[in-house]
Amino acid sequence: MNDETFIERLERLMADRCLQQKNLAEKVGISSNGISTWKITGAFPRADIAVKIADILGVTVEYLVTGHIPNIDKNDELAYTVSKLCAKKRSIVQAVVDSLDVF
Repeated sequence: MNDETFIERLERLMADRCLQQKNLAEKVGISSNGISTWKITGAFPRADIAVKIADILGVTVEYLVTGHIPNIDKNDELAYTVSKLCAKKRSIVQAVVDSLDVF
Protein backbone atom coordinates (compact mmCIF):
# COMPACT_ATOMS: atom_id res chain seq x y z
CA MET A 1 0.00 0.00 0.00
CA ASN A 2 1.05 3.55 -0.61
CA ASP A 3 1.39 5.73 2.48
CA GLU A 4 0.06 9.09 1.34
CA THR A 5 0.63 12.30 3.19
CA PHE A 6 -2.36 14.42 4.10
CA ILE A 7 -1.69 16.74 1.15
CA GLU A 8 -1.23 13.85 -1.31
CA ARG A 9 -4.52 12.38 -0.13
CA LEU A 10 -6.28 15.75 -0.33
CA GLU A 11 -4.99 16.36 -3.86
CA ARG A 12 -5.99 12.85 -5.00
CA LEU A 13 -9.48 13.19 -3.53
CA MET A 14 -9.87 16.60 -5.18
CA ALA A 15 -8.68 15.21 -8.53
CA ASP A 16 -11.04 12.21 -8.24
CA ARG A 17 -13.89 14.69 -7.90
CA CYS A 18 -12.60 17.15 -10.54
CA LEU A 19 -12.39 19.78 -7.81
CA GLN A 20 -9.88 22.60 -8.10
CA GLN A 21 -8.14 24.07 -5.05
CA LYS A 22 -9.91 27.39 -5.53
CA ASN A 23 -13.33 25.69 -5.68
CA LEU A 24 -12.68 23.65 -2.55
CA ALA A 25 -11.50 26.75 -0.70
CA GLU A 26 -14.66 28.62 -1.70
CA LYS A 27 -16.91 25.76 -0.57
CA VAL A 28 -15.10 25.52 2.76
CA GLY A 29 -15.03 29.28 3.30
CA ILE A 30 -11.27 29.78 3.34
CA SER A 31 -8.78 31.35 0.98
CA SER A 32 -6.97 29.28 -1.59
CA ASN A 33 -3.77 30.45 0.11
CA GLY A 34 -4.80 28.48 3.19
CA ILE A 35 -4.61 25.23 1.26
CA SER A 36 -1.31 26.32 -0.30
CA THR A 37 0.07 26.91 3.18
CA TRP A 38 -0.76 23.32 4.18
CA LYS A 39 1.10 22.12 1.08
CA ILE A 40 4.18 24.18 1.85
CA THR A 41 4.36 23.64 5.61
CA GLY A 42 2.89 20.14 5.90
CA ALA A 43 0.42 21.48 8.45
CA PHE A 44 -3.12 20.22 8.92
CA PRO A 45 -6.29 22.31 8.76
CA ARG A 46 -8.17 23.24 11.92
CA ALA A 47 -10.66 20.60 13.04
CA ASP A 48 -13.70 22.59 11.89
CA ILE A 49 -12.16 23.05 8.44
CA ALA A 50 -11.20 19.36 8.22
CA VAL A 51 -14.82 18.42 8.99
CA LYS A 52 -16.07 20.64 6.15
CA ILE A 53 -13.47 19.31 3.69
CA ALA A 54 -14.24 15.69 4.58
CA ASP A 55 -17.95 16.33 4.11
CA ILE A 56 -17.40 17.95 0.71
CA LEU A 57 -15.11 15.11 -0.42
CA GLY A 58 -17.41 12.40 0.93
CA VAL A 59 -14.87 10.84 3.30
CA THR A 60 -14.46 10.66 7.05
CA VAL A 61 -12.24 13.15 8.85
CA GLU A 62 -10.19 10.19 10.08
CA TYR A 63 -9.52 9.07 6.52
CA LEU A 64 -8.82 12.61 5.32
CA VAL A 65 -6.26 13.27 8.03
CA THR A 66 -4.70 9.84 8.62
CA GLY A 67 -5.61 7.72 5.60
CA HIS A 68 -6.94 5.07 7.97
CA ILE A 69 -10.16 3.31 7.09
CA PRO A 70 -11.48 1.32 10.06
CA ASN A 71 -12.59 -2.28 9.55
CA ILE A 72 -10.84 -2.65 6.18
CA ASP A 73 -8.11 -5.26 5.79
CA LYS A 74 -5.26 -3.40 4.08
CA ASN A 75 -3.98 -6.74 2.79
CA ASP A 76 -7.16 -7.06 0.72
CA GLU A 77 -6.04 -4.55 -1.90
CA LEU A 78 -9.31 -4.56 -3.84
CA ALA A 79 -11.46 -3.91 -0.76
CA TYR A 80 -9.03 -1.23 0.41
CA THR A 81 -9.01 0.47 -3.00
CA VAL A 82 -12.80 0.39 -3.32
CA SER A 83 -13.18 1.77 0.21
CA LYS A 84 -11.18 4.85 -0.79
CA LEU A 85 -13.55 5.71 -3.65
CA CYS A 86 -16.14 8.45 -3.30
CA ALA A 87 -19.63 7.29 -2.35
CA LYS A 88 -20.95 7.53 -5.92
CA LYS A 89 -18.17 5.32 -7.32
CA ARG A 90 -18.55 2.83 -4.44
CA SER A 91 -22.27 2.53 -5.24
CA ILE A 92 -21.43 1.79 -8.88
CA VAL A 93 -19.00 -0.94 -7.81
CA GLN A 94 -21.67 -2.33 -5.45
CA ALA A 95 -24.23 -2.38 -8.29
CA VAL A 96 -21.82 -4.31 -10.50
CA VAL A 97 -21.11 -6.82 -7.74
CA ASP A 98 -24.84 -7.19 -7.04
CA SER A 99 -25.53 -7.81 -10.72
CA LEU A 100 -23.02 -10.66 -10.78
CA ASP A 101 -24.99 -12.52 -8.11
CA VAL A 102 -21.84 -14.46 -7.27
CA PHE A 103 -21.23 -13.32 -3.73
